[in-house]
Amino acid sequence: MPNLIKKLLFLLEIGNHQFDSILWKTRPEKRKTLVDDIFKFKIPIGKSKKEIRELFGHEPHIYTSMIWSYPVESDKFGNTLTSLSLYFKDEIVTSIKIENKEVIFNYLN
Repeated sequence: MPNLIKKLLFLLEIGNHQFDSILWKTRPEKRKTLVDDIFKFKIPIGKSKKEIRELFGHEPHIYTSMIWSYPVESDKFGNTLTSLSLYFKDEIVTSIKIENKEVIFNYLN
């Protein structure tokens, strides 16, 4: 019974859930439920770029060789609202950060 409850909470996107690499890569809409676990256990810290690609997938937004970012939450138009940023030093992740993008709407009169 507890397993059924966990699955229901996950499907309804209620609460936070244990990080699962396959889920992260195949169900981007569920990523926000996995973020707390990433920070709690510092999952990316100390990992190489190769290990990061294996864990999080091959589609990071690479800003520089030292900063990679993965979308966590997007709006209905596909614009990234929240992203997981990974900071590298000597090819190893040394810190992680969640970044929230401000959405600015311009209305024309």
